[in-house]
Amino acid sequence: MKEAMGVLVVKIGGGRGNRLDELCKEVKALWEEGERLVLVHGVSDAMDARSAELGLEPRYLVSPSGFRSRFVGERERDVYLGVCLEVGARICSTLHAMGVRAVALWGGSGALAEGERKEALRYVENGKVKVAKGNWSGVVRSVNARVIEVLLEGGFLPVVSPVAVTPEGLPLNVDGDRMAAAIASALRAEALVILSNVPGLLERLEDPGSLVRRIPFEDLEDYDGLAKGNMKRKLLAAREALEGGVEKVIISDSRVERPIGSALAGGGTWICRAF
Repeated sequence: MKEAMGVLVVKIGGGRGNRLDELCKEVKALWEEGERLVLVHGVSDAMDARSAELGLEPRYLVSPSGFRSRFVGERERDVYLGVCLEVGARICSTLHAMGVRAVALWGGSGALAEGERKEALRYVENGKVKVAKGNWSGVVRSVNARVIEVLLEGGFLPVVSPVAVTPEGLPLNVDGDRMAAAIASALRAEALVILSNVPGLLERLEDPGSLVRRIPFEDLEDYDGLAKGNMKRKLLAAREALEGGVEKVIISDSRVERPIGSALAGGGTWICRAF
């Protein structure tokens, strides 16, 4: 068995096109080689599907700064929690069948992740700024790294759902990329790999050949204008991870063969403190 690297946090997107089964095969191989991995997953496609089943029309809002967010009312929050736990359990079951000792976690697991609720969301509609109240999403404010460290020390592979809890113990919808960044920062991870159904940050949205391959951390703000849709939040997550002490963040394609290895070998967009 080769010498293990530092902790590697991997975020797998929840949108269509992400090849979760293939990723699990690679995770198994890396885990058996002694790599210390933490897997954070998204649920966007599964949440949309469950909402459709229940007759809940998804409501997406765009903030004045251009961030697109799902509005989560009280009913949607409960559905979201159920979907997250279901997806986490499914991933763990897949890994278990491969012989990997995976453990499903969410923010309430050992007080893993405490969040702050954003009860009111400012958004733009027809050129006017409005406010939507009753929202149950928020941001991660603290991570209890010891919960994950104990599992890693015991040879387990943590699989984390993007749910935090308020100080009162109520669940919050949080962004998976930023959850992964908070976990990576708390663990002082060697790297954060954000896998999605896109090659990375593109200069031209429909042109995979326009991939931005290297961004020095100090220049990250210069690239904000290229980020569209969910990529804006991925760059924000990268910034938060690097500010939290992570050395490098890689935004890469989950649809390629061995996506983690491909990212670490130079694929995708690398955002680093030093090259």
